[in-house]
Amino acid sequence: MKKVVIIGGGFAGSYAAKKLQRDFDVTLIDTKDYFEFTPSILRTIVEPKHIKKIQVLHRHYLPHARIVTAEVNDVTTTDVLTTKQKIAYDYLIISSGSSYTTPIKEKNTVIANRAATLRNYTHILTKAKKVLIIGGGLVGVELAAEIVDCYPGKEVTIIHAHENLITRHHPKAVRHAQRFLQQKGVTIIYNQRMVENKDGYCFTNKGVCIEHDIIFICTGIKANSSFLHHNFSAIVNQKQQLKVNNYLQVLNYQTIFAAGDITDRKEEKTAQNAEMQAALIVRNIFHVERKEKLEQYHSAERPMVISLGKRNGIFTYKNIVITGIIPAFLKTMIEWKTMRRYK
Repeated sequence: MKKVVIIGGGFAGSYAAKKLQRDFDVTLIDTKDYFEFTPSILRTIVEPKHIKKIQVLHRHYLPHARIVTAEVNDVTTTDVLTTKQKIAYDYLIISSGSSYTTPIKEKNTVIANRAATLRNYTHILTKAKKVLIIGGGLVGVELAAEIVDCYPGKEVTIIHAHENLITRHHPKAVRHAQRFLQQKGVTIIYNQRMVENKDGYCFTNKGVCIEHDIIFICTGIKANSSFLHHNFSAIVNQKQQLKVNNYLQVLNYQTIFAAGDITDRKEEKTAQNAEMQAALIVRNIFHVERKEKLEQYHSAERPMVISLGKRNGIFTYKNIVITGIIPAFLKTMIEWKTMRRYK
């Protein structure tokens, strides 16, 4: 059997490993020993027990694959070097994802430690009276909504560098998110950035001072690509993303593919897009083996669900925007359907 090494056990990597494990010698390398439904991780900050519903050990759904829990240090054209060993490959899939500031999304954890970390933040959050969130993108908006939905008495403030929340979305979605948060008592400070945070006080670039008991930084994602800088720096862009062609092959390398947040595809970095890319890579690996024509990946605007607590949300697709309890129900169903596939 030919060897397929997959870096990263998120939506793309787990999907590819599951689909390839019976036909190839598959090795999944991940910094954690479980798959996680990341879009619901914010819910666990206010509801720690929910973590049991969104995590499953890799070995439970990959009985025919090898699982290596380690950090990748380097990649060559023939091998992947981890902190523990060197692993040869015939095909490589890079799906190392991205990182948020803790506790939104973090590396180097196992299930017990991750749950303990989130429980610690829950304890701090429970006692906090004043909560500050830096960033009014998807993560900041969803986090603020989860907090005010669970703790209606807390003072929550969002500092956002732009003039609107979730700026890339339909104006109706933007208005609904803003209205929902403001009705829940959230203070939104637009067109300002945090320049200093010291001793429970945050200072913006316009001289505004905000007192807080706990602060969450939600200012975007950073592609996990540091292990590529030694041998592949020429095809890593300024955003630390890996350049790929229309077949999702890494530029100039026919047997190395990439999927998810790590790629330079100009589209929303969603779980749905990551899985669609992984599905195409799986098909293209079989096409390469059979000497068939490869399939191209086409970026497109796809449906998206934004969670605003347990009972409210936003569904967007092109010019269609649905708000209220229906999107909240859809988010729950998507989570259930995804986790059912892996359990």
